[in-house]
Amino acid sequence: MALNRDKVGTTYPAYRYEVAREKIREYATALGETDPRYFSEGDDCVAPPTFAACFTVTKGGAAVFADPDLGTHPALVHGSQRYTFGERPVAPGDVLICTPRVADISVRGSNEMLVIEVECRDEATDELVVRSEATIVFLGSAPAEGDQEGAA
Repeated sequence: MALNRDKVGTTYPAYRYEVAREKIREYATALGETDPRYFSEGDDCVAPPTFAACFTVTKGGAAVFADPDLGTHPALVHGSQRYTFGERPVAPGDVLICTPRVADISVRGSNEMLVIEVECRDEATDELVVRSEATIVFLGSAPAEGDQEGAA
């Protein structure tokens, strides 16, 4: 089954994520990180850049994948991940409002590429803290040439 290209541009309900110092420590430890800023008790504590996966890929992706009209299926791989940060890194105490959306659906051979963007803003200031862009590759789901089902 092909992905529903009419879903490109669809925004899903925002969710709230509170960044906890202990979660940053756990993540940094799991990665084998040694940068003292990731373990600091002070105001200089920040999260490793890829910590954003904890609240963008998992929660934002789940919101998109829960849409029964999108046409996702389990034959997939994670193709790529990119983060764009605002003026500062993610830090303990941040309260983020994250909004997922389907940014693009494209075809490469017999596969479809779904791009999920999650924009996370500071709840108090509306400042952009991080934008995540994940590309999920759906294997073998592209419509056959000439088949218009799922095509825009």
